[in-house]
Amino acid sequence: MKTEPSLHAAKSALRKSARQRRASLAPDQRQRLDAEINRHLLDFAGRQQPGLVAAFMAFDGEPDLAPALRELERRGVRLAVPIVQDDPTHAGSPGGAAICYRRWSKDSDMQPNRYGILEPAGTLEIGLAEVDLALIPLVAWDDAGGRLGMGAGFYDRLFQPFAGEARPLRMGVAYGVQQVDRVPREPWDVSLHMMLTEAGCLDCRERQGTR
Repeated sequence: MKTEPSLHAAKSALRKSARQRRASLAPDQRQRLDAEINRHLLDFAGRQQPGLVAAFMAFDGEPDLAPALRELERRGVRLAVPIVQDDPTHAGSPGGAAICYRRWSKDSDMQPNRYGILEPAGTLEIGLAEVDLALIPLVAWDDAGGRLGMGAGFYDRLFQPFAGEARPLRMGVAYGVQQVDRVPREPWDVSLHMMLTEAGCLDCRERQGTR
């Protein structure tokens, strides 16, 4: 996966502006937005009844899903989060690394990875085929399911084998201020099925194919 220089510049500029908007949120505002995001997530999970939810540990100003994850665990939902691991089959990726999911609970032993993101140590790996709902972090998003991440391509490579599948349900998680008119896309970019923000859950599939 190699991005054309002009598209790389466009993505970099979009990534920078979206991160700045996210970072500009005041602590009390962020707390209110996170509470709404957690509430909407629990409402959605209550309706859909997923057996296994793959989430993420908040980093770089991402929404903190910890309250909802603890409640989901209390309800009996199995949980997983990503870990970064060396992968020689992705030698062209940053650091020759890839991500996979491992089981997580509130009592998991958490250790920082090479990027400083907490991940569980010594828990079982979870295959994507086991996941019902995947909550995916991002930097910028559009209402047709376009997602811009940090640039490493970890999630696109992870979900590529399931790109045309309805399961696991791919739900991006971000703040409304991170929305853009259109995320530049490349052939290997995997679209989101839905977006979760403080405003609720948006079904992006209704807008796909119209861009």
